[in-house]
Amino acid sequence: MARRIQFEEELCTNCHLCMMYCSITFSKDGIFEYRPSASRIRVSENEPSGLYIAHVCLQCPVPACMDVCPTEAISMDATTGVVVIEELECTGCEECIEACEYGCIFMYGETAIKCEVCDNPLCVQACATQALQVVDNEEIEVQQHLYRENRL
Repeated sequence: MARRIQFEEELCTNCHLCMMYCSITFSKDGIFEYRPSASRIRVSENEPSGLYIAHVCLQCPVPACMDVCPTEAISMDATTGVVVIEELECTGCEECIEACEYGCIFMYGETAIKCEVCDNPLCVQACATQALQVVDNEEIEVQQHLYRENRL
């Protein structure tokens, strides 16, 4: 069963530390910098509730993004069950973004990116309110509903 990062809307304070630490994790050439566009997690406001939502990949058991990728750049790791994007294979067609009904895949330059659940995710460590937690991918219905309603 795949691990994923679970988000608790009621605990999010919109501090964006998760985005900052995620982008630092994916810094290039040893230069650590905050680049929101490099973050594999994105925070937005939930208009009806006034709360915030951290959009992070749900690691769907049957990923629509993988099915539509024309270059097969998206696959599911056979060992971990985590859905990954091979960035060198991605052509930037954005079909995966359209296919993800939860708004959890983003463009970074010419490449699609998404959360691939780091071994010890800095986004989770940085969250002072514990709105983010690494969990086994058992129940995703609540998060699916939240993301469907607030697709980026």
